Amino acid sequence: MTTISKRSVGQVTLALARVDGRHLLKSPLFLAGLGIALLGTAVFVHGTLTDNATTWSNDGWTVGAGFILAAVFAMLAVNRASLRDYREHTGEQHGSLPTNQTLRLAGMFGAVLWPAIVSTLLLGVVVVFASTQVDVPAITIVHVLHNAALFLMLGSTGLAIAAWIPSGFAAPVVAFALYFIHPGEIPATWHVIWPFATLGTASLATWHIVYLLGLALLLTATATARWERERAQAIVFLGSAATVAASFTVLVIGACPQAGPCLL
Repeated sequence: MTTISKRSVGQVTLALARVDGRHLLKSPLFLAGLGIALLGTAVFVHGTLTDNATTWSNDGWTVGAGFILAAVFAMLAVNRASLRDYREHTGEQHGSLPTNQTLRLAGMFGAVLWPAIVSTLLLGVVVVFASTQVDVPAITIVHVLHNAALFLMLGSTGLAIAAWIPSGFAAPVVAFALYFIHPGEIPATWHVIWPFATLGTASLATWHIVYLLGLALLLTATATARWERERAQAIVFLGSAATVAASFTVLVIGACPQAGPCLL
């Protein structure tokens, strides 16, 4: 098998990310999630145009829920794309190419940026429109960035599931658990570990983004360990684990134990 030089590793990864990114954008699962996000947006927009009592704080949840579901559906799309070799029995053919499984997985991680960017830009447009109709808190800007981090984290979850549990049933079960099994109505500091947690201060919301990005890298490193264990992977694993631990500590210490300005 022909090998590639370290100099061209980045180029190959970017090329794979572009190809897989385009496929993710056209995936029926991602498009379905985007449709749900647009439906939630339409409900809010209709309210702002027909009901003067509509507010972002009370009624914008339909937008948030729609884009959260879009991220969950993107996870399913990434998982399905990662299982292509498993479904079509093409692992041996791809194994003869001048790449390895780790490189292809890194390309898929880069591909997640495509739906993440599209969704975040769309959410940004929605927030800009909402700000012309109702009062939108400034922290919503951080929540828009949180959407991108959520896509990357859930995309990495789809990769890790495909690597360690190569089954088409595993990701839907995880998606159901993530979205429908959520913390109770009584706020508690440990709720910050929930990926969809909404934090009410810019500082804590930013730390939650760091937490999600750390999880994304940690899950990706865990997925690559399924096939190879090299020093670079160990460095990424330890660095991302340290990032998750540090951000989690800050969040737990800073989050309010009751509903208020810190944890909503």
